[in-house]
Amino acid sequence: MKKVTALILALVMVMALAACGGNNQGDKDAVSNLTDEQLVEKLTAICDGKTGELMVETTSFAALKDAGFETDGLFKNWFNNMDVPAGAKIAVNQPMMGQAHVVLLIQPAEGTDINKLKADLDANANPNWMICMTADSVASAVKDGLILFVMTSKVELGLDAQSFVDAFNA
Repeated sequence: MKKVTALILALVMVMALAACGGNNQGDKDAVSNLTDEQLVEKLTAICDGKTGELMVETTSFAALKDAGFETDGLFKNWFNNMDVPAGAKIAVNQPMMGQAHVVLLIQPAEGTDINKLKADLDANANPNWMICMTADSVASAVKDGLILFVMTSKVELGLDAQSFVDAFNA
């Protein structure tokens, strides 16, 4: 009887270890190569219902560049002259009028140290990116090979950056 119990316990331990190891690899591969459109769809879902009556636009940096916008300048403004991460795909959600918030979903290039990039974004965030407003709520998170970065004005938007992070982590 003791041998059977020991064997069952050993099998349970092996299955638990295998399950944990499998989940980590699956999460890593789940979003290893999103298209710009898929990144925009993910960000749209994260921001859904959080912007109240603000007219917002969710788009990719690639689409903004194609439309003639200076995305490097936008990024440098949001992150105190930090360069756009080389090879990264970025989706942005921002009001069409006013600047109550900026929400970025970033897929770093393969081989990028995602935690270092997140730390650099946190350290270089510029909550005063607009002359007439200061973001009073800043948050970021890493999940599935993506970085979500949020700066909001609770006064303008009515909720804090953490609500976007909660939706990202759901």
